[in-house]
Amino acid sequence: MTKHDAVKAYFEPKVLEIAGNVLNFNFSAESQNSVALVTNYSDRVVKRFVTGGARKRYGFTIIITLEYASNDDDQNLIAINFAQEFMDWIEEQNRRKLFPDFGDKCQIEKMQNMQNMPNLSYVNAEQGLARYMLQCEILYREEKENDR
Repeated sequence: MTKHDAVKAYFEPKVLEIAGNVLNFNFSAESQNSVALVTNYSDRVVKRFVTGGARKRYGFTIIITLEYASNDDDQNLIAINFAQEFMDWIEEQNRRKLFPDFGDKCQIEKMQNMQNMPNLSYVNAEQGLARYMLQCEILYREEKENDR
């Protein structure tokens, strides 16, 4: 199983629970209540250790597409709060040390949001949809093959 497989498998149950949809991987659908995970980088080395192995980052963006209103109702507030709750869930998983399984050679140190609130990244007023983005990363230590 690759790190991509592990991250997708980790987030799929939560997406099904909160949005009632499957998690799109590296594809963001233009439909209400869709959630996508788009990879930014994998195995990005942060620090190499003299004793072998390295600290690495796996970066990704969660894109949540929700209903958008161009009037004074509370739909946009509800939408950003929904995205914020997803960010809060990621922080809770980090506090509880519940991480994707990157295999025996990797030890995940933390999973974190890279911002303090979701970004409103796109509005499709014609279809009444808005996209919110959450930048995230997983920081982990990976041993070299001969370290074990």
